[in-house]
Amino acid sequence: MSITTFVEATSADPFVRDLHRKAVRLLNDPSLDRRQREFHLRRLQSTLVEHQAKQDAKAARLLAKKASREQQSRENRNQGVADPSQVAARRKEFGVPAAEQEKATERETEQATEQATTAVVAANDNHVPGRNRPVLRLKRA
Repeated sequence: MSITTFVEATSADPFVRDLHRKAVRLLNDPSLDRRQREFHLRRLQSTLVEHQAKQDAKAARLLAKKASREQQSRENRNQGVADPSQVAARRKEFGVPAAEQEKATERETEQATEQATTAVVAANDNHVPGRNRPVLRLKRA
């Protein structure tokens, strides 16, 4: 009986842990001779190497895809206006000068703060006097 331990026993990948269990079973199988054990273990090793190669290729593909996405987002981010004078010209084209637009936004913010500071009195909907039944009822068909 073999007491060999493998690193694959602690792997996070269930496929690798399954290969470890198969290897331990093969090593502990008394019906197999040495040549048969070596043959089966070599097959398990080749399966493990193929699996690891697939995992590495998959990780490389995902990394390349992520890098291309990041590069694309950088390119999109850099597609801004070339010169600030173009922005001013564009505002004039739309008919709203920059100074008037700033004043309008300041007025809107002042109105919003005034509305926010006014006290709002809410009705107490928790208790409706004189009623013993629920306020909302579903209509029955």
